[in-house]
Amino acid sequence: MKPRTKNGIKSMLLLLCLIASLGVVCQGEESAARKFMVTAGGNFFLSSSGDFRQIYGQAFFMPEIKITCLVYRNFFVWGSFSLIARDGVIEEVDEKVHIGQTLLGFGFGYVFKLSAILRLRGELGMTYISFKEEALDDTQKGSGLGWKIGANLDYFLGNKIFLTLTTAYSQAGDEAQTGKIELGGFQAGAGIGFAF
Repeated sequence: MKPRTKNGIKSMLLLLCLIASLGVVCQGEESAARKFMVTAGGNFFLSSSGDFRQIYGQAFFMPEIKITCLVYRNFFVWGSFSLIARDGVIEEVDEKVHIGQTLLGFGFGYVFKLSAILRLRGELGMTYISFKEEALDDTQKGSGLGWKIGANLDYFLGNKIFLTLTTAYSQAGDEAQTGKIELGGFQAGAGIGFAF
């Protein structure tokens, strides 16, 4: 009962922060000058948990979708969505396991215009990571609210289409009967975006 209550409070906090971010986006005289960017890409993900890496491998593919909105001069808000699905093996008992994770992120950032075709974006925000792991005929679920920091280098091919290189680190955690669960980790990858 207590873990469900804790997760419910975290979910409500995440929703309130998201609503507040949208309120910032939708207000003020800068609304006519808003610039949106949508990117889709893939990352190599390296978990911060040693136990996770031992069971599921060192690094693997993680798709990500991100929406960015310029709100005032060079400041922007962003939101991201990523998925992890991975099969692994507990070697001690030779048992196959599967984990699925959903990573939601949002926050603020600043963009540096390096040239007419290059932009560097720095990001700082929060991340909400939920997971479901099936192992040893049992299913364990949980979630954690934490932080995320990242950077993106955008190369514009034209007025609207651009390529991006991304790197980020996220950290969150949850409590289970077996102890603390580390969630998040390092990611690096590339993608393509559309600005409008």
